[in-house]
Amino acid sequence: MPQLCLLCLLAVLAQQPGVDPVDAEPVYRNGKSWEQFLGDVSAQRELWLKVDSDASVPPELIERVSSSGNGLSILVVAEDWCPDSVFTVPYVARLASSAGVPLRVVDGKAGAALTAVHRTPDGRTATPTIVVLRNGRDAGAWVERPAELQNMFLSMSTNPENAKRFSQRRAWYESDRGLSALREIVALIEETRDKE
Repeated sequence: MPQLCLLCLLAVLAQQPGVDPVDAEPVYRNGKSWEQFLGDVSAQRELWLKVDSDASVPPELIERVSSSGNGLSILVVAEDWCPDSVFTVPYVARLASSAGVPLRVVDGKAGAALTAVHRTPDGRTATPTIVVLRNGRDAGAWVERPAELQNMFLSMSTNPENAKRFSQRRAWYESDRGLSALREIVALIEETRDKE
Protein backbone atom coordinates (compact mmCIF):
# COMPACT_ATOMS: atom_id res chain seq x y z
CA MET A 1 0.00 0.00 0.00
CA PRO A 2 2.70 2.62 0.83
CA GLN A 3 4.40 1.83 -2.49
CA LEU A 4 1.15 2.46 -4.36
CA CYS A 5 0.69 5.79 -2.56
CA LEU A 6 4.25 6.74 -3.47
CA LEU A 7 3.63 5.78 -7.10
CA CYS A 8 0.48 7.92 -7.18
CA LEU A 9 2.35 10.85 -5.67
CA LEU A 10 5.17 10.51 -8.18
CA ALA A 11 2.65 10.31 -11.02
CA VAL A 12 0.96 13.49 -9.82
CA LEU A 13 4.25 15.37 -9.35
CA ALA A 14 5.71 14.21 -12.65
CA GLN A 15 2.76 15.08 -14.85
CA GLN A 16 4.63 16.52 -17.78
CA PRO A 17 6.44 19.28 -15.89
CA GLY A 18 7.94 21.90 -18.11
CA VAL A 19 5.78 20.97 -21.09
CA ASP A 20 4.53 24.29 -22.38
CA PRO A 21 2.47 23.77 -25.51
CA VAL A 22 0.04 26.15 -23.84
CA ASP A 23 1.07 29.74 -23.35
CA ALA A 24 0.05 29.91 -19.69
CA GLU A 25 0.80 33.61 -19.23
CA PRO A 26 -2.32 34.95 -21.01
CA VAL A 27 -4.48 32.43 -19.16
CA TYR A 28 -2.94 33.64 -15.90
CA ARG A 29 -3.40 37.33 -16.80
CA ASN A 30 -7.09 36.73 -17.57
CA GLY A 31 -7.64 34.84 -14.32
CA LYS A 32 -9.43 36.15 -11.28
CA SER A 33 -7.85 36.99 -7.97
CA TRP A 34 -8.77 34.63 -5.16
CA GLU A 35 -11.12 37.26 -3.72
CA GLN A 36 -12.87 37.71 -7.09
CA PHE A 37 -13.24 33.96 -7.59
CA LEU A 38 -14.60 33.45 -4.07
CA GLY A 39 -16.99 36.38 -4.50
CA ASP A 40 -18.38 34.81 -7.69
CA VAL A 41 -18.82 31.29 -6.28
CA SER A 42 -22.44 30.12 -6.47
CA ALA A 43 -22.34 26.31 -6.15
CA GLN A 44 -21.51 25.11 -2.62
CA ARG A 45 -21.12 28.78 -1.61
CA GLU A 46 -21.48 28.26 2.16
CA LEU A 47 -18.96 25.40 2.10
CA TRP A 48 -16.44 27.48 0.10
CA LEU A 49 -16.80 30.33 2.59
CA LYS A 50 -16.45 27.99 5.58
CA VAL A 51 -13.34 26.25 4.21
CA ASP A 52 -11.83 29.62 3.29
CA SER A 53 -12.47 31.10 6.75
CA ASP A 54 -11.04 28.00 8.46
CA ALA A 55 -8.02 27.59 6.16
CA SER A 56 -4.64 27.85 7.80
CA VAL A 57 -1.19 26.90 6.62
CA PRO A 58 1.70 25.71 8.80
CA PRO A 59 4.46 28.35 9.01
CA GLU A 60 7.11 25.88 7.80
CA LEU A 61 5.22 25.40 4.49
CA ILE A 62 4.91 29.16 4.05
CA GLU A 63 8.65 29.55 4.67
CA ARG A 64 9.51 26.79 2.19
CA VAL A 65 7.47 28.51 -0.53
CA SER A 66 8.80 31.96 0.38
CA SER A 67 12.36 30.72 -0.09
CA SER A 68 11.71 28.73 -3.25
CA GLY A 69 13.07 31.26 -5.71
CA ASN A 70 12.01 34.14 -7.88
CA GLY A 71 9.50 34.25 -10.68
CA LEU A 72 6.98 31.99 -8.96
CA SER A 73 3.25 32.35 -9.51
CA ILE A 74 0.34 29.92 -9.26
CA LEU A 75 -2.51 29.41 -11.71
CA VAL A 76 -5.48 27.44 -10.40
CA VAL A 77 -8.02 25.80 -12.69
CA ALA A 78 -11.11 25.18 -10.57
CA GLU A 79 -14.87 24.83 -10.68
CA ASP A 80 -17.08 25.89 -7.79
CA TRP A 81 -19.19 22.70 -8.04
CA CYS A 82 -16.10 20.46 -7.66
CA PRO A 83 -15.72 18.90 -4.18
CA ASP A 84 -11.97 18.43 -4.61
CA SER A 85 -11.64 22.12 -5.51
CA VAL A 86 -13.61 23.35 -2.50
CA PHE A 87 -11.44 21.35 -0.10
CA THR A 88 -8.10 22.27 -1.74
CA VAL A 89 -8.14 25.68 -3.40
CA PRO A 90 -8.79 27.80 -0.26
CA TYR A 91 -5.67 26.29 1.34
CA VAL A 92 -3.60 26.94 -1.79
CA ALA A 93 -4.87 30.52 -1.88
CA ARG A 94 -3.96 31.00 1.79
CA LEU A 95 -0.49 29.51 1.17
CA ALA A 96 0.11 31.80 -1.81
CA SER A 97 -1.12 34.88 0.03
CA SER A 98 0.93 34.10 3.13
CA ALA A 99 4.09 33.46 1.08
CA GLY A 100 3.62 36.52 -1.14
CA VAL A 101 3.14 34.45 -4.29
CA PRO A 102 0.77 35.82 -6.95
CA LEU A 103 -2.20 33.54 -7.63
CA ARG A 104 -4.98 33.61 -10.22
CA VAL A 105 -7.98 31.33 -10.70
CA VAL A 106 -9.70 30.34 -13.94
CA ASP A 107 -12.58 28.00 -14.63
CA GLY A 108 -12.33 24.74 -16.53
CA LYS A 109 -13.24 26.32 -19.86
CA ALA A 110 -10.53 29.01 -19.64
CA GLY A 111 -8.03 26.44 -18.35
CA ALA A 112 -8.98 23.61 -20.72
CA ALA A 113 -5.68 23.62 -22.58
CA LEU A 114 -3.78 23.32 -19.27
CA THR A 115 -5.93 20.51 -17.92
CA ALA A 116 -5.45 18.71 -21.24
CA VAL A 117 -1.67 18.81 -20.68
CA HIS A 118 -1.82 17.98 -16.95
CA ARG A 119 -4.05 14.94 -16.54
CA THR A 120 -4.82 12.61 -13.67
CA PRO A 121 -2.83 9.36 -13.37
CA ASP A 122 -5.69 7.56 -15.16
CA GLY A 123 -5.74 10.06 -18.03
CA ARG A 124 -8.70 12.32 -17.16
CA THR A 125 -8.81 16.10 -17.17
CA ALA A 126 -9.82 17.31 -13.74
CA THR A 127 -10.14 20.18 -11.34
CA PRO A 128 -8.50 21.49 -9.40
CA THR A 129 -5.35 21.71 -11.46
CA ILE A 130 -2.72 23.78 -9.65
CA VAL A 131 -0.21 24.99 -12.25
CA VAL A 132 3.15 26.22 -10.98
CA LEU A 133 4.48 28.99 -13.18
CA ARG A 134 8.11 30.09 -13.26
CA ASN A 135 8.56 33.43 -15.01
CA GLY A 136 5.18 32.90 -16.65
CA ARG A 137 5.99 29.44 -18.00
CA ASP A 138 4.31 26.21 -16.99
CA ALA A 139 6.81 24.37 -14.78
CA GLY A 140 4.51 21.55 -13.59
CA ALA A 141 1.15 20.89 -12.00
CA TRP A 142 -0.62 19.14 -9.15
CA VAL A 143 -3.91 17.61 -10.24
CA GLU A 144 -7.25 16.87 -8.56
CA ARG A 145 -6.59 15.42 -5.13
CA PRO A 146 -3.89 14.29 -2.67
CA ALA A 147 -2.11 11.01 -3.45
CA GLU A 148 -3.81 9.12 -0.60
CA LEU A 149 -7.28 9.98 -1.89
CA GLN A 150 -6.23 9.42 -5.49
CA ASN A 151 -5.02 5.95 -4.52
CA MET A 152 -8.42 5.21 -2.96
CA PHE A 153 -10.16 6.43 -6.11
CA LEU A 154 -7.94 4.45 -8.48
CA SER A 155 -8.31 1.23 -6.50
CA MET A 156 -12.07 1.38 -5.83
CA SER A 157 -12.92 -1.28 -8.41
CA THR A 158 -10.60 -3.84 -6.81
CA ASN A 159 -10.75 -2.80 -3.17
CA PRO A 160 -14.23 -2.43 -1.62
CA GLU A 161 -12.74 -0.90 1.53
CA ASN A 162 -11.17 1.90 -0.51
CA ALA A 163 -14.47 2.42 -2.33
CA LYS A 164 -16.16 2.89 1.05
CA ARG A 165 -13.40 5.22 2.29
CA PHE A 166 -13.48 7.27 -0.92
CA SER A 167 -17.25 7.69 -0.59
CA GLN A 168 -16.47 9.42 2.72
CA ARG A 169 -13.90 11.77 1.21
CA ARG A 170 -15.53 14.88 2.66
CA ALA A 171 -14.77 13.62 6.16
CA TRP A 172 -11.23 12.78 5.01
CA TYR A 173 -10.74 16.29 3.66
CA GLU A 174 -12.17 17.90 6.80
CA SER A 175 -9.85 15.85 8.99
CA ASP A 176 -6.81 16.52 6.79
CA ARG A 177 -7.45 20.31 6.70
CA GLY A 178 -5.57 20.71 3.42
CA LEU A 179 -2.24 19.44 4.74
CA SER A 180 -1.74 16.56 2.31
CA ALA A 181 -2.40 18.71 -0.74
CA LEU A 182 -0.27 21.54 0.63
CA ARG A 183 2.70 19.25 1.31
CA GLU A 184 2.52 17.80 -2.20
CA ILE A 185 2.16 21.24 -3.82
CA VAL A 186 5.04 22.69 -1.81
CA ALA A 187 7.22 19.74 -2.86
CA LEU A 188 6.31 20.47 -6.49
CA ILE A 189 7.10 24.17 -6.07
CA GLU A 190 10.51 23.28 -4.63
CA GLU A 191 11.12 20.81 -7.44
CA THR A 192 10.49 23.56 -10.01
CA ARG A 193 12.98 25.94 -8.42
CA ASP A 194 15.61 24.87 -10.97
CA LYS A 195 13.27 25.82 -13.85
CA GLU A 196 13.35 29.57 -13.16
